[in-house]
Amino acid sequence: MITKEITIAQKKDSGKIIPLLVQKASQYKSTIHFTADSKTVNAKSIMGMLNFGVVSGVNITAEIDGEDEEEAMNGIVEFLS
Repeated sequence: MITKEITIAQKKDSGKIIPLLVQKASQYKSTIHFTADSKTVNAKSIMGMLNFGVVSGVNITAEIDGEDEEEAMNGIVEFLS
């Protein structure tokens, strides 16, 4: 399992980023969870992510566990940065 704090880039529009982020996370076999303000969600769940409220400039913690966790972390970081 790997964990990393990520700051969501200022240029990202939360209304557009959520479906794309769920799609990106779903490409990987690993489990992916995001945490912010004591709230944790499954990054592959569109409903969970909509309730999570991803907004630009916010710091989130990504926790990824599985066979492709390094690749998944790199992809998520690149997408959000």
